[in-house]
Order: sequence, then structure tokens, then C-alpha cells
Amino acid sequence: MSFGSVISAGIGLIGSALQYRSSVAEGRIQQQIAEAQARNERLKGRVEAVKAQESANEILRRTKRALASNIARGYSSGVLPEIGSAAVFSEQQVLRPAALDVGILDQDAFLAIEQSERQARNLEYKGRMAARQAQTAALGNLVMSVAQVGLSGAFSGMNLGGGFGYSANSLQGVSAAGTRNVPLPSGGRVGLAFGG
Repeated sequence: MSFGSVISAGIGLIGSALQYRSSVAEGRIQQQIAEAQARNERLKGRVEAVKAQESANEILRRTKRALASNIARGYSSGVLPEIGSAAVFSEQQVLRPAALDVGILDQDAFLAIEQSERQARNLEYKGRMAARQAQTAALGNLVMSVAQVGLSGAFSGMNLGGGFGYSANSLQGVSAAGTRNVPLPSGGRVGLAFGG
């Protein structure tokens, strides 16, 4: 082939290699974006958990005030608030609902963290898959470019044997042992590139 076709094939291969690098870099960027989104999801879960804990603390503060008010009312009316109907009233009307609300808010905090963690892991997985897919697609494109250049015959007349006097054509048809040619039914020969 002519020198111009070799130059053009070389430029095409260099362009393909650069495209491979940029595609892989783009996949890494997508992975980093997904990891940042995962960190944000984890942070959102923690914020929701803190809000639930703050709500639970507010319920506990109100419960303390209500119990203190019941105790003060009991003593001011001359009734012992720790026994009898005053104690039952405090348990049924103040403590039980407060305990239920605090328990629900504790579960909400736990679930917020678990949900955000699950979403974060999902985003991280998507990022890893985007990086792998970009690398696989880029590698496929690079291999196809190399194959096209090889099939075009741009390097067929060049000495590619590393300076030992072998050309790519002289190695074709040599068997695995290097001692005999392996004929094909179509009349061609199997070279090193084909496992022969």
C-alpha cells in the first residue's frame, strides 16, 4: 500500500485510541457523579433521622410537662397523683400515647437511614455499571477500528517482525510448531494469527 494510506491508517488508530481514553474518562465522570449523588442520599437519610429524633425529643419534653402538670394538680387538690385514678389517667392519657409516638418516630429514623442507604448503594452500582459500560463500548470501538485498518491492508507491505527480517506476510501459514504449513480446504493457509 502507499505511504499515504499508512499515514491515514495511523492517524485513524491514534484517533481511535484518543476516543477510547475520552470514553473511559466520561464513564469515570459518570461514576463520580453517581457517587456524589449517593453521598447526598445518605446525607438526606441522616437529616430525616435527625428530624425524627428531634420530634421524638419534643414529644418527650411535652410528656414531662404534662406529667408535671398532672402531679401538681393532684397535690393541689389533695390527691396523691402516684396512686389511684390520677396515676391511671397519667398512664393512659399521657405516657402511653407518648411512648407510641416516640416508638414510631424511632422507627421512622431507622427507616430513613435504611432507605437512603439502599438508594445510595443503588446509585453507586449504577455509577460502576456506567463506567464499565463506557470502557467496554470504548474497547469494542477501538478493536473495530484496529480490525478495519487491518482488513484495509494499510500495513501489508511493511516489515512488522521487529527488525528480524520477517514481514507479516512471511509469518502466515506457519504452524504452531513453526515447521509446517497447514493448508485450508479453500486453498489458503492458516497463519499465526489464526492459531495455526
